[in-house]
Amino acid sequence: MKRLFPLLILCVFAFGVLGGCASKSDIVKLPRPSGKIAVAGFTNPVFNWELLAGYLPQEGKPIQQDILQKLDAKMVGVLSKHGVTAFARPAITRQCQEIEVFENLGGRREAAFAYWVKVGQCMSADYILVPQILFWQDLRGMQKADFNIQPASVIIDLFLIDVNNKRIIRRYHYDETQQPLSENVLQA
Repeated sequence: MKRLFPLLILCVFAFGVLGGCASKSDIVKLPRPSGKIAVAGFTNPVFNWELLAGYLPQEGKPIQQDILQKLDAKMVGVLSKHGVTAFARPAITRQCQEIEVFENLGGRREAAFAYWVKVGQCMSADYILVPQILFWQDLRGMQKADFNIQPASVIIDLFLIDVNNKRIIRRYHYDETQQPLSENVLQA
């Protein structure tokens, strides 16, 4: 019995260690919606009435078109990387965006929502993904020795709209601001 007890303790310890070394479970993958998905190009609402939800930190501050085009390309790349290939790309969706008219249909939010539903219907899509950039600020470093540094910042909303049922299924809100190194140093 004296020889079996240490062996039993060693086995229990070994199973505990091996259990901790097991691969972690993958992220739970939610089922993708079935149907045709259209991805709108990144838009930059300049006024609050162009938004599907939320508000603009600064009205009337447009973003350069080349940034929007780079983000469109990045979005297509990320979707392709994750195995999403059967979707209408932003370049195709943009054609319907130019055809459809943004009409004033009562409330301001309803007009923006109705516009995107019509774009989805024009694409014969079941769902449309609408990315909106609400705020974009590039890093502004020191031009002189005045220590006037403004970190890069971005606020993006992504909306997944069910075109057939005319409702927003999901809203993803990203609000990120770069933290200056001077603030990070003391937290290390």
